[in-house]
Amino acid sequence: MKIEICILNPYASKKSNEKLKLTAEKVIAQGSSIYVDDLDLSEIDFNQHHEAANISDLIKKVENNKSSDAFIVASFEDIGVDTIRKITSKPIVGIGEACFYIANIIANRFSIITNISQTHEAIKNNLIKYDMDHKCVSLKSIEVPILDMETMSKANIKKLEHEIQRTITEDRPEAIIITSAGISDLTKTLSDKYGLAFIEGVTAATTLIENLIKQNLKIKKFEIK
Repeated sequence: MKIEICILNPYASKKSNEKLKLTAEKVIAQGSSIYVDDLDLSEIDFNQHHEAANISDLIKKVENNKSSDAFIVASFEDIGVDTIRKITSKPIVGIGEACFYIANIIANRFSIITNISQTHEAIKNNLIKYDMDHKCVSLKSIEVPILDMETMSKANIKKLEHEIQRTITEDRPEAIIITSAGISDLTKTLSDKYGLAFIEGVTAATTLIENLIKQNLKIKKFEIK
């Protein structure tokens, strides 16, 4: 069964799009494909206002996309996911939502480490909406902008590892969710080093949504009479 999954990236840059695609391709079934929009926003500084303004662009991309079987929104705040579900019957999932569901299955307690603390309010609201706030024992940040995480410099890795160790010591989670796609290639290394599960959003979302497609599960659309 050949499947095409489209990744919608609100923080699009050439480098981040390439990383998202490579990450998803590592886990998708042979013969299936990943499509990522090639829009380059690398010269635009990330902020919450810019992110919110991109919802209309995401909607247009979904409406104009006739080939993909499902969509992943590469935003840990799951930006626009609920809105997009109103305009398509194809499966769609945000990487935050996917991480939470995976963590809920394998852990009684999980922690989240984000890039920047500005995202915390949205994440907390989503945890409540998904009824998983009682399982999240901590929400912390390494204060590294999303675009800076693309390079995964030694300094960024050191910040991440310091926060991981502090989280394990203080909160004793059974799994840790890392919100940046920049750590996808470090997941196994981190798991081996610290002895617990690390969950990365693009991998979680790709494997989850691929199985929805294989089961032919779609969003029910209700017609207004």
